[in-house]
Amino acid sequence: MHGVVRRVPVILVLLFLTAGAGYARTERATVAVYPAGTSFSAAGAAPSGAAGSASLAMPIGGVDDAVVLVRGAQEVALRSPTIEAPLQLNTLFAHYVSVDGTPVPDALLPWDGTQRAAEKTNQPIWLQVTVPDGTAPGTYTGSVDVLADGNTTTVPISVTVAAVTLPAPNQVQGSLLTAFNLSPQTYGNEVDKLYGVTAQTSLQGLFQFFSSYRLSPNNWGYGEPKYKSGYTRNRRWWLDKAAEMEQAVGDPRQFAAMSLPLSNNRAPKSGYIAGLSPYKPNAWCGYLRKVHSFWDKNGWLSGTYAYLYGLDEPGAAGFRTVAQQAKVVHECFSGSHVIVTGRPSAENKYLWNGGSDDVDAWVVLGSRYYGKYTNPAQTAKGISDATEWLKPIEEARHRGKEIWTYTYSNPKIPGFTATEPLTDPRLFVDWAALEGISGLLYGQGTTTYGKGNPLDSIDKSGAFVLIYPGKDGPVASARLEEIREGIEDWEILAVVRQRHGAGAVARLLGSLFSTTPSGAKLACTVGCPLKSTTPFAWPLWSKDATTAGKIAQMRASALAAAAS
Repeated sequence: MHGVVRRVPVILVLLFLTAGAGYARTERATVAVYPAGTSFSAAGAAPSGAAGSASLAMPIGGVDDAVVLVRGAQEVALRSPTIEAPLQLNTLFAHYVSVDGTPVPDALLPWDGTQRAAEKTNQPIWLQVTVPDGTAPGTYTGSVDVLADGNTTTVPISVTVAAVTLPAPNQVQGSLLTAFNLSPQTYGNEVDKLYGVTAQTSLQGLFQFFSSYRLSPNNWGYGEPKYKSGYTRNRRWWLDKAAEMEQAVGDPRQFAAMSLPLSNNRAPKSGYIAGLSPYKPNAWCGYLRKVHSFWDKNGWLSGTYAYLYGLDEPGAAGFRTVAQQAKVVHECFSGSHVIVTGRPSAENKYLWNGGSDDVDAWVVLGSRYYGKYTNPAQTAKGISDATEWLKPIEEARHRGKEIWTYTYSNPKIPGFTATEPLTDPRLFVDWAALEGISGLLYGQGTTTYGKGNPLDSIDKSGAFVLIYPGKDGPVASARLEEIREGIEDWEILAVVRQRHGAGAVARLLGSLFSTTPSGAKLACTVGCPLKSTTPFAWPLWSKDATTAGKIAQMRASALAAAAS
């Protein structure tokens, strides 16, 4: 069937039965297909549950992946990758990066399929399918020939496009709002160091790349004003704040959420944007009005979620400063929002009681969302603290406040690190869908690099590199692909929630999380309905070789429910 389709990446990962170059192959390499998010080691056994073809259920404008495992080849190549129009098919070579001494196939290098050496016994290759806007619902087919040491295996591809359209990346309604830490200067410097490509050249496509992953940056790089006078012009490109901001945001605007250019408490004093301190909001108003005027002139205000992330984890004393920030921002930048990392509580109720100094969105740490274990003596009396923290969160939500979430290097719940199962980044976003959370913040750094080449090795936690530096453009990590798929899951499930209620979302996610008919079923060490090893309460989640297949089935079922 044909139609007008948004480009949706369908990804196939190929793993081979041989080691890398130099491996003495004794058996013929094999090719098998797996669901998106399947984890592969460099030389371990192939996961169970392989198929001979890729079958995908996708929304219009969405992205999905299939994983083809080619194992045991010294040389790999692709031939005749095709997909029925208007879908598009791209190929990526999964490059192994060392994470605390363990090789992980995390960097997805653009690849035209030309023969090259397999890096490890298990060599992933991703086929990325794009479904453009306007695609007619129906089934689209394609295939790719996988060459492993000269032997050809044809992998059929079938994509069922549902009558469900995702919101555009710059659309607030129906979207999961995001605020991800992006450092354009760091990225530009790294590309210059590795390839001799200037930052002026390499940064041109960085923000567009970010938008294609349905992410909004919380830093505008060279577009951040240097002075209180706002966006200035200059012949030197890195000082031309107006031009750099215009290039970053685009015309039309390419982001749903847009960060107000002000520093928070994590910035060094010497680097405060426009020289303005986060602790002295009374000096902001004139500057904010200039920013508002510039954004309005460029057409960025209509339908935009403009937000201030003024303090990070401020604590009890810092919340008083947050109140001052909120009052100034709401007065001097009309239509703006204030977000803060922290939980609503009785102690900070003055920030969610309906005043002009209220916080608009509370960004709650994922592992501290519900509550904690209960003292056994209290448990015997029928008392439980498992939802102690959730109660004020729900009260703030009922008062019209948004609830976002964030995470960092934390093995206690699913996260974004390269040391976790590859399904974990997607599961964290799916959990946000389960709880009706409306925004996602990530402050660890998508482009935070160490001293060496990140394509060789990254920080041992694997939390700081979601985007690798590439000579011809940004290189996505496998984790970034999973985050995008999770965002799309959230947006599909948002339609399900609207049409069929929260219970329908809980049922769809029941194979991935411990749930009741209406929501999460919590686990902790003591005093929760289920037992886990953590003192805080959180649902149990799927983390084995079956998880990727469960997610694929969940998306297919969610699309069917959203379309009904």
